[in-house]
Amino acid sequence: MTTPRTLYDKLWDDHVVHQEADGTALIYIDRHLVHEVTSPQAFEGLKLSGRKMWRASTVLATPDHNVPTCDRAAGIVDPVSRTQVETLDANCAELGLNEFRMSDHRQGIVHVIGPEQGFTLPGVTLVCGDSHTSTHGAFAALAFGIGTSEVEHVMATQCLWQKKSQSMLVRVDGALPIGVTAKDIALAIIGRIGTAGGTGYAIEFGGEAIRALSMEGRMTLCNMAIEAGARAGMVAADEKTIAYVEGRPQAPKGAAWEQAVVYWRTLHSDPDAGFDALIELNAADIKPQVTWGTSPEMVLSVDGQVPNPVDAPNAVKKTDWERALA
Repeated sequence: MTTPRTLYDKLWDDHVVHQEADGTALIYIDRHLVHEVTSPQAFEGLKLSGRKMWRASTVLATPDHNVPTCDRAAGIVDPVSRTQVETLDANCAELGLNEFRMSDHRQGIVHVIGPEQGFTLPGVTLVCGDSHTSTHGAFAALAFGIGTSEVEHVMATQCLWQKKSQSMLVRVDGALPIGVTAKDIALAIIGRIGTAGGTGYAIEFGGEAIRALSMEGRMTLCNMAIEAGARAGMVAADEKTIAYVEGRPQAPKGAAWEQAVVYWRTLHSDPDAGFDALIELNAADIKPQVTWGTSPEMVLSVDGQVPNPVDAPNAVKKTDWERALA
């Protein structure tokens, strides 16, 4: 009889290349999103060591953080920003990487173009040199941000050394009131557990209210898992996930699509799977959320009252509240 597994267990187990006795594992990375801020040193490191890209086909690059929101015909005025984007262009051209340049109509926020293009798929491990890579977990993917040295490591080896996180289930049952969105759910969760409440965990979001969200809503929720301190956030795959991916430019086609869908439908936690932590919210109780301070955990329902520092539970909180209000 097989042991019931969480979605996180399944994604982890499917990608372990080698396991050390201390629990450290070498895991395979399927997809790598690259942008202009955290990649220059990684590309330079490859050149200095004389190493090549292990699998160039797994990379999708785009300038993101330094791109003008409008009037791009004038180019990038700031010299540092311009240099970063031009360096990305040069590196991608030299190594033959797929890049959506600033003038490409497909260019956009790195965590939006992945899903748009079907580059983000259920069941994959996906990394990017950006903390909000957790966004892609909305597609039942194991997605997390990495540092510059790790960017180079993935480019060179297609693998990363990782220690498995603990698992947390955040279950939100019931129906959301009118006007309450995925971001309100995320802030309500952070208000409950704090910005460090998810530290050491991979969070799976489940329950009726989560299943009712659009894929964009699920992306918002997983994006903000990092604001609760979690390394990754994820939502089980369902028919809504499959319908979103179908027909995307880089999604599987034909027989490969049919084969992929069979696998994707297994990407959910087994009914009796055990989690290390459980947080439950009633969707009907969630109201529009308003942050009143300088941290996502300083949040209240729209009908709440900003707290007075004299009522803080301890001296540290009192100081934090005073600074935030100031």
